[in-house]
Amino acid sequence: MLMLAPPPTPRSNLWTVIEVTMTAIKTNFNVLVTCVLCFLIAANLVNCFSKDSACGDTHGCWGDCDGGCSFILMWTPAGSDGVHFSIKVSFSSFAHQWAAFAISTSKSMQNASATSCIVNSTGIPFLPENSYNAVSGHTNTIVTNPLDGLSDNSASYSNYNILTCALTRNNTNSDPQVFDLMTDYYILFAKGPATKEGTKLQHYFTATTDELVDFQSTKDLAGGVAMIKPFTSILIMLSVSQIVLFSM
Repeated sequence: MLMLAPPPTPRSNLWTVIEVTMTAIKTNFNVLVTCVLCFLIAANLVNCFSKDSACGDTHGCWGDCDGGCSFILMWTPAGSDGVHFSIKVSFSSFAHQWAAFAISTSKSMQNASATSCIVNSTGIPFLPENSYNAVSGHTNTIVTNPLDGLSDNSASYSNYNILTCALTRNNTNSDPQVFDLMTDYYILFAKGPATKEGTKLQHYFTATTDELVDFQSTKDLAGGVAMIKPFTSILIMLSVSQIVLFSM
């Protein structure tokens, strides 16, 4: 006797629809995650350059130079004239940009004395400026006289999106928000976009030294970088979301 299967119940149909919908969501989420990851990787791609051979000899150096550098800070003690600094940094695009180093008694951006170099998309640099990061760590304010104590300024922006900025900063300054260079500090580095008028916007990359630095020495620290990678929290959230979704 031929037995016919009973017709599917409404609940079975509903479950089928749910399964099909979840499969589509999972597939699209994979595409979304892939696209976002590709964007984040591409946004952080930069041209690297070689570390200066004078590092550890006539220049103190610090950067992320492991085979190649995406940024480096070099300094040369100049006696009573202060310290001569040179920032070299690679950006991912040829646009309005800024790069800065700051000094602090801690490894955070809190209570830090910063010196910035800013350039527009045509390669014309603005004058460097001194600024101060508040104790809260969330506010950067240009000091009352941002050029006081800065001299011998020069800057260039190459076709490979590499900014080179040089200046001399006095060892001491009458402004308490411009820290003396006779004391050892942690160095912090940051870069980010700027407006066409030369105003710094929120940074998208930061790094800090692992140890206090003496600017009256020429120690090579060009491999000693503790980087705070951009987009880390976003990647973690995407990964967690993917795990949750695929466990449903």
